[in-house]
Amino acid sequence: MRYSFAYQPYRRPFRQPVRTAHGVWTEREGIFVRIAGAEGRAGYGEIAPLPDFGTETVAEAAEFCRRLGAEIDADVLAHVPERLGCVRCALGFALAEVGEATPVAPTVGAAKRLPVAALLPAGRAALPVLTQRLEAGYLAFKWKVGVGRAEEELPVLDDLLAQLPAYARLRLDANGAWDRRTAERWLERCAERPVEFVEQPAAPAEVDLLLGLAQDYPVTLALDEAVANLAAARDWQARGWPGVFVLKPAIAGAWSDVAAWIRTTQADVVFSSALETALGRAQIVRRLTAGDGLTRRALGFGVGELFGDRRWDGPPVGPLLDAAWSDATDPLALWNAAP
Repeated sequence: MRYSFAYQPYRRPFRQPVRTAHGVWTEREGIFVRIAGAEGRAGYGEIAPLPDFGTETVAEAAEFCRRLGAEIDADVLAHVPERLGCVRCALGFALAEVGEATPVAPTVGAAKRLPVAALLPAGRAALPVLTQRLEAGYLAFKWKVGVGRAEEELPVLDDLLAQLPAYARLRLDANGAWDRRTAERWLERCAERPVEFVEQPAAPAEVDLLLGLAQDYPVTLALDEAVANLAAARDWQARGWPGVFVLKPAIAGAWSDVAAWIRTTQADVVFSSALETALGRAQIVRRLTAGDGLTRRALGFGVGELFGDRRWDGPPVGPLLDAAWSDATDPLALWNAAP
């Protein structure tokens, strides 16, 4: 079967710059794709690369889309290289919507509402935000570390944990910024404390260090940048990684492949946002709230108002996320607003 295919790049500034260990990020750049059948029914997807994570660039994705032309076959995913994980994700979602794949529908006993982890700002600014999010009902929190010096951040960690109720948990995300000595210092401080996990304590290339830290400390560790796509997650699993896999579906590859891997291996997974727009995020949330039970942990989709525009941000996200959120997102409105 043949479908019409179209794509258009978008560039949208963040409402406030996003600070991570990789630097300051001021805008989101990506590509929307549209696939339509002969009867006019259309499906949409979002290519949302994160080159710092090792994904394809926007330019590479755009060139691939250009080569696809104005028409594609139903088996187009078979011809998309695995290294183009963002393209595979977007095309897979669009094909599913247009009707090629099995429609998404909640299963019996589906978990319609899933907990979300609140994202805290870097540094001491995290303290008042933690108070606000606790009052809003959040139970899990993610704090970016490795942005400043350990001497500055470790006292803030103590203050955050002192403020954290016994029923709540804190996640730390170092974005691979620590060397061995710094990582050991942090893990010693986190031991036997309400830290759910420490995410990417060292760079992805530090394979032996990451495996050693996971074995030597009682703190659960998680991989993020190291498992930017499904192939990398499989490799780390084969090495015997004992911790969590933080997967960003927008960059990991085709959703059907990701879901099949989790079901088969029972991997401990947290699903996280790639700071995509509401179009891509709604696709992901729709699958997660369909009741497949692919994760037991709070979702990493508490990113707040990234763009300051509800068309791009989607409806407000609270401590629980349900299918109504994705249903309220209009992909056509975003497609029309992209130019």
